[in-house]
Amino acid sequence: MSLRDKIEAFLADRSLQPWPIHESGFLVTKDIPFDPGTRDACKANYCGQYGRTWACPPGCGTFEELKEHFMGYSCAFVYTTKHDLEDSYDIEGMGEGRRKHAELDDAFIAYLKDEADPHELCDAGGCSICKKCTYPDAPCRFPDRMRRSMESTGINVMNLSKELGIHYINGVNTVTYFSMIYF
Repeated sequence: MSLRDKIEAFLADRSLQPWPIHESGFLVTKDIPFDPGTRDACKANYCGQYGRTWACPPGCGTFEELKEHFMGYSCAFVYTTKHDLEDSYDIEGMGEGRRKHAELDDAFIAYLKDEADPHELCDAGGCSICKKCTYPDAPCRFPDRMRRSMESTGINVMNLSKELGIHYINGVNTVTYFSMIYF
């Protein structure tokens, strides 16, 4: 079974998914909208992680290094989860949605763990394995498990969603999280 077949089997079998995949799509890496402007938003530190983890800039590498690395894969699978919120200020609901999305990421990676073909996950919001990252004082404790956010690699997720026909926003009082598996 090819890696794509295995991804499609995970997608088809809802019992494997702790939280359902909302929308998804495959694309070739040449169609991924890498954008250095996305990394500029990282420098502005809107999420508060700039300079704090190995998975985010500048610790994760330069835009050029990451683009070259991920262009080494031929395909990618993008998927989303959608979470309802009480209102647009429901920070707790957003956090709960992020946690559920991360559980789905974990289940997906566990499902693919015995795959010999190279694959790598980029997720929504970056790595959260360690309570406190070792950056910049010591090497990453879990480099084989570290997850970069799609934005930290320079992907314009809004344009990616348009490329795939996936909703970036799924309506009022919802939050949507994206992940991508390169293979």
